[in-house]
Amino acid sequence: MDRIGVGFNPNLTPDTIAQHARTAEEYHYDSLWVHEHPFIRDAVTLLSGAIAVTSAMKIGSGCISTVTRHPLLASTTFAVLNEISQGRTIMGIGLGGFPWLPKIGVNVFPTDENRPLKRVQEFLTITNGLLNGETVSLDGEFYKVKELKLETKLFSKPLIYLATFGPRLLALAGKLADGVIISPALMTPEITAEKVKFVKQGTTSGKTIDIASYILANVSENVAKAETEVKSYYFLVYQVAEVFKPEVFEPYDLNEKDLAGVKEAWRKKDLAAAAKAMPDGVLEALTLTGNPDHCLERLKEYRRAGVDLPIIMPIGDVHTAIQTFATNT
Repeated sequence: MDRIGVGFNPNLTPDTIAQHARTAEEYHYDSLWVHEHPFIRDAVTLLSGAIAVTSAMKIGSGCISTVTRHPLLASTTFAVLNEISQGRTIMGIGLGGFPWLPKIGVNVFPTDENRPLKRVQEFLTITNGLLNGETVSLDGEFYKVKELKLETKLFSKPLIYLATFGPRLLALAGKLADGVIISPALMTPEITAEKVKFVKQGTTSGKTIDIASYILANVSENVAKAETEVKSYYFLVYQVAEVFKPEVFEPYDLNEKDLAGVKEAWRKKDLAAAAKAMPDGVLEALTLTGNPDHCLERLKEYRRAGVDLPIIMPIGDVHTAIQTFATNT
């Protein structure tokens, strides 16, 4: 049976996320995930609310930051969440959000100087050891710990997922994590397939790793309305203007010239103009936008690319999206 998850940004209130958690569980979703943003809301508090109103669905962070949370505190926190949820909690970890990390003195680039691979590797070494009940000592570059051991008997070890996009970290996930989240919400099926290959190349022989991917979705019979909402979505405009290289869109008959209007409007900080200039093909390339049948068909392409657990990130009519993708479980 195909699995499906649902994920949300922390700009939603705790009550709203709890309400969506109830709905997702009613439709037999595999899991609910919450992003963390230190300037908006933390994931742990939101997860606690979702745990309180559900009884079967898994609840995961997607993700907490290895910069803002020490591995000892992260281990203790998720051990307790797993106890409260009776074994349903997933600790999703990652470096953190590129836009806000520099604001707390952490530059992501250049990676050869800031060494995110090393930071994440040390974090996972400590958390895996602690959650396995071991005594952990590590004289690392980012973390120095001596004879750490959790003093509380664990209900069970929470699953650990690594959220990352780089080839070396994707390969690391196959060795040190139970699962991997390969997209923050916007990725073509073609690029998704490439990310999946990196994970499998690094996976330890005989080990199975769960491959998850966020996918932005807006499902509506009013396709024009859904497209307008997605084109205005800040994260999409930012990614198209600043992050994605034009060749990503070549399979969708788009080139650099087609994206010029979006980038120019972004430079002028004119989000409305950027949304108006956004080509329809961008939505087809990166999101699940349209009527239910179209979105379900498009979702199959991500599964064929190797995604075990699509995590839809719905905007617009959230209930319709949850209901639509539940028919595919």
